[in-house]
Amino acid sequence: MGLGLGIDAGGTATRWRLVDRAGECLAQGSVEPLTGHLFSPAAVERARRISTEMASAVAQTGAPAGIVAGITGLTRDTPAETAMRTILAEVFSLSPNRIFVAEDMWIAYLSYFALGDGILVYSGTGSIGYYLSPDKQVIRVGGRGNLIDDGGSGFWIAREALKAVLRKEEESPGEGWTSPLGKTLAKALGGTDWDVVRTFVYGGDRGKIGLLAKAVADAAQDGDFLSLNILREAGRELSRLANSLIKRIGPRPVALVGGGTRLHPIIAAAFREELRAPVEVINHDVDAALTAGKLAAMVD
Repeated sequence: MGLGLGIDAGGTATRWRLVDRAGECLAQGSVEPLTGHLFSPAAVERARRISTEMASAVAQTGAPAGIVAGITGLTRDTPAETAMRTILAEVFSLSPNRIFVAEDMWIAYLSYFALGDGILVYSGTGSIGYYLSPDKQVIRVGGRGNLIDDGGSGFWIAREALKAVLRKEEESPGEGWTSPLGKTLAKALGGTDWDVVRTFVYGGDRGKIGLLAKAVADAAQDGDFLSLNILREAGRELSRLANSLIKRIGPRPVALVGGGTRLHPIIAAAFREELRAPVEVINHDVDAALTAGKLAAMVD
């Protein structure tokens, strides 16, 4: 049937779509987040386990003839790319040459623009500014991970909120956790005791922490000044990514995308205010897994 499997692996989940040659999605689902950080045998084994689980779910509908996968943290022409392609080839019983693996932003870019036509600014668990040239050369700004930057991302928003509440608690015990932001965070965390907070933050992964950004948005919806300021600053951080690329390649339409940009309207508003060039801003999400599936269905 010439079915194509599209995979969009982000920080919180791996979404897949099985698509026919007409572009119709026949089946879809999600599994645990895959990552391109295959730097240890344990990481490779985890990727194999998740891929096997996905293959079992896909097989209930059909067998793909080609796969296009966008995976967070993966860089093309590296051992990690080879390892991921090999894993997918094995679990789906396909030749490696029928599998295209790239970083997730490669697929996301092509969901909005033809090569070279625009600038992508993404905020999910992490954040990045991304440009794919007509000759498929990548220019990226940000996207260096939460230990270095990821400004304006869900993780960054969560960290700034936790920092603000905990510092207030240190200065005036009882006032941090009883603030509007403190209350929404406490609910998401499951408590205010330091051991509870520490276990949540250091016992999980960056995707789990990034989900706390929703608590910040909830407080902002109720008019909390501190939460609104954090989200406004997130928009400014994201505009810095766009401005850096505009400076390097010239004005282009900008797609501001990802779950982090949808948390509250103030993020997109601050982003637009800080742009240094009068460019079109595209502010709606496209299904990157479906785009990948359509590309995979065209593999001959």
